[in-house]
Amino acid sequence: MKVGILRCENLPAFAEGDIKDYDELFDDDRLLIAGFESQGHEASSIIWSDPNIEWEKFDMAIIRSTWDYIDRREEFLNVLSKIESSQCKLFNPLNAVRWNSDKLYLFELQQWEIPIIPTYKADECDFMVLQNYFAENNWQEAVIKPAVGAGGAGVQRILINEIAKEYKNLSLKQTHQKYLIQPLINSVISEGEYSYIYINGDLSHVLLKKPAHGDFRAHGIYGGTIVYVEPEKNDILQADNIMTKLPFDVLYARLDLARIDNTLAVMEIELIEPVLYFNLASGGIEQMVNAAIMKSKG
Repeated sequence: MKVGILRCENLPAFAEGDIKDYDELFDDDRLLIAGFESQGHEASSIIWSDPNIEWEKFDMAIIRSTWDYIDRREEFLNVLSKIESSQCKLFNPLNAVRWNSDKLYLFELQQWEIPIIPTYKADECDFMVLQNYFAENNWQEAVIKPAVGAGGAGVQRILINEIAKEYKNLSLKQTHQKYLIQPLINSVISEGEYSYIYINGDLSHVLLKKPAHGDFRAHGIYGGTIVYVEPEKNDILQADNIMTKLPFDVLYARLDLARIDNTLAVMEIELIEPVLYFNLASGGIEQMVNAAIMKSKG
């Protein structure tokens, strides 16, 4: 089979100055290419926006490190539509990507009875009511994030009594952008957030990510730590329940979860270009390759 591993042309605009080891970001891609080649398939890294790619010549295209899509979302979705219109199998499929590319999907998760971090549309908020509610729950800080974004792009950490002022400033600068407001959950700092990696609906491995001292973003590019963990049985059951409620047939998914009391709540669900940390989980690459081959033939 001929496999295209889709990557970015450039890093997204927000990240250009923050990356210390650019090459390390693509470790997952290299491991996946090697995994396909080890089984006799031809796999290569493809820039998703390259206009010269003939998708008919590929058996499958797997979206991986396409992080610059947040700067070119409509162009990205149009390219994926072209891939799906060809004989090339696209993973993950366009319907899942389109849904996942705007964080307003969080409100649909609520409708599907999936627990989420309390989330509010900034342009619909009564800020005094919101501030009082946060205070009642002992949430002293809030996070404002753009509805379309990745890797912590544009995320602001603020005191709850500054929410209205900060949102006004952001909305004046980014008139086209929608913003969401969430409390800064205490467990994200004290316990960390969990990433549950699923391959073809089956749990592959789990990571615990903790922010660097003084930060709140549990991402490696901001100095956060990431380690492999063996989760408790009840936590697995909660994550599995979330995964089974998603109405998409996906090759891979990463559920980013934080604990509120004894419940794992969704911070984000990543179906487009999440780092899957194959270097921290033996067997993950083989599981991904085998699942991709099976699904492409189905």
